Amino acid sequence: MFIAGRGARGRAAELERLAGACGALLATSAVAKGLFRGSPWNLDVSGGFATPLAAELIGDADVIVSWGCSLNMWTTRHGKLISPQATLVQVDDDPAAIGAHRPVHLGVPGDVAEAAGAVADALGGPPGATGYRSAEVQSRIASQGRWRDVAYKDESDGERIDPRTLSIALDDLLPAERTVAVDSGNFMGYPSMFLSVPDEAGFCFTQAFQSIGLGLATAIGAAVARPDRLAVAALGDGGALMGVSELETVVRLGLPMVVIVYDDEAYGAEVHHFGPDGDPVDVVRFPPADIAAIGRGFGFEGVTVRDAADLAPVRDWLDGPRERPLLIDAKVTSAHGSWWLEEAFRGH
Repeated sequence: MFIAGRGARGRAAELERLAGACGALLATSAVAKGLFRGSPWNLDVSGGFATPLAAELIGDADVIVSWGCSLNMWTTRHGKLISPQATLVQVDDDPAAIGAHRPVHLGVPGDVAEAAGAVADALGGPPGATGYRSAEVQSRIASQGRWRDVAYKDESDGERIDPRTLSIALDDLLPAERTVAVDSGNFMGYPSMFLSVPDEAGFCFTQAFQSIGLGLATAIGAAVARPDRLAVAALGDGGALMGVSELETVVRLGLPMVVIVYDDEAYGAEVHHFGPDGDPVDVVRFPPADIAAIGRGFGFEGVTVRDAADLAPVRDWLDGPRERPLLIDAKVTSAHGSWWLEEAFRGH
């Protein structure tokens, strides 16, 4: 199993060549999402955002090679994702990073591309064994490799839309050439897991110190840097309101971007992860807010979404001419906390 991180961005070709020579499957940390897009052996993200199939296959791997990846708690689910029997190898151009988060059996200080190329050259020719690349595994990846392939009970009720249903519908609507910037919060797994990106440059993960409110500014930067791609900001309502002044920046710069607000009328992480312990959560719940109207006040097109049918104006906007940016205020269901943050907060 190969797990590639931020230090492997731009090195997909070298890693795929080596993976083919030794029969390895491919996965990434969250910040390198999209690196192996298009490969039939791609499991997408390792860690809290991993699909059930990815978690199973990573957990069953007998050799795991980390490429420019820190192997921190997010990528390894506090270490649970890696079998105690697995041989762990870490390649990084910073020797201090090797073994920083967990012990490894072999540390290789060096450039990801150079190391992968050297090993592929040493192996030479076609692989001597299929490794993890069996026809059965390939078939399972094709049918179960994406989160949208995982069955779930749609909890949409007409007043609020299930964030999984919302994200899958948006993934189908939005153009393939996109840059997705995700803010932090209880909601963040839905766009990270259900919105595909064309490559590793198409995903911006703003998780510095788990501070919320950074996603919109990040998306603006992405829109300026890559005007050839539709910039999509995925925000929670708390983070959106913290960074609301940046809506004016979007309009002033004339950026034809999309802002999606997963609106559960709360700081969802606090509600779901402190409430069960008996802590008061009234201070982190919000009264209803018409965030679509706020967007229109700044000069956006504003759409409120309570069910999939409400997304029709989004399709119209995408068809053009996209004269103003679009804000989608999605009133999402919030009966359950996110399992990825539950795992992180509880430490298990």
